[in-house]
Amino acid sequence: MLTTSRTSRGEPAERTPAGRPAGAGETRVWLDVATLRGGLSPRVNGVNTAYVRQLAELAQELPPLVVHRDTLRVVDGTHRLEAARARGDHRVRVVFFDGTDSEAFVAAVRMNSAHGRPLAPADRTAAVERILASEPERSDRWIATVCGVAPRTVAGLRRRSTADGARLNTRIGKDGRRRPVSAAEGRRTAAAILSGSPATSLREVARRADISVGTALDVRRSLAAAKEEKTLAHRTAPAPAVTVRATPPAGEPDETGARKRLEALQRDPSLQYTERGRALLQLVSATLGFLDQAGEVADTAPAHCREALRTVALACADGWRGLGEQLDAR
Repeated sequence: MLTTSRTSRGEPAERTPAGRPAGAGETRVWLDVATLRGGLSPRVNGVNTAYVRQLAELAQELPPLVVHRDTLRVVDGTHRLEAARARGDHRVRVVFFDGTDSEAFVAAVRMNSAHGRPLAPADRTAAVERILASEPERSDRWIATVCGVAPRTVAGLRRRSTADGARLNTRIGKDGRRRPVSAAEGRRTAAAILSGSPATSLREVARRADISVGTALDVRRSLAAAKEEKTLAHRTAPAPAVTVRATPPAGEPDETGARKRLEALQRDPSLQYTERGRALLQLVSATLGFLDQAGEVADTAPAHCREALRTVALACADGWRGLGEQLDAR
């Protein structure tokens, strides 16, 4: 239900119902068209005169414009403003947007994407580049949602825009939380902290390593499991000289060595040209590829799913370890 109040000019100012775009003020007021200006539209080709004529010929009243309160620039409704001017209207109804210039532009992209003439691909690309320049800390997925493009498109434009500049180590996601671009470094830092001082609280570890408390807990559990496995292996180790296990080259991480071995396997004709061989290569490639995303999965997994996921992850790890032992025995 709409209610009315009085503006400083004496005209009734309507209250919008719930559901206005985020950031838009509620009170509709009348403003002189001569006081309004552009600059926030995401449309790179400017005003479409044919569309302005169509709007100007409509008999019904057009929706109010959204205007940035501080600068009186039009956030949403540039074509409606030009239509009002074409009809000779001296005033238009507006609602105010309160926020920074960059927030106003984001709102303009959201509103133009939600109604009216669709944004052209060039408009969306330009919008992505402008937001990357003003808010580089925003995540690829957040910007993609605002501009109506794929996250990989944002990632490509980000790489191009930051090729010669500094890269941020954290991003702000759709939920407003700041997260590291890669959790791997944070997990390594947390492991070093917990190895040197096991009694450090998870909250303190998370703060110092710039990771979530859940990730810090996962690192602590992983260290405990590794320690327990090492102790068990020491107790049940067979007599020496039965089996000699190959060790990775000095200074080379196991994961790096595994990837190099996989590349060699992918060139092996006995695997490359058989159905079972290709299936095995695909499975191994998927597993190694997942390692890069393990930290992100651990950070974003819902709390009620973590224990079940942990059980599944450990079972998968045991399965791969068992396969390695069988191959070693043969």
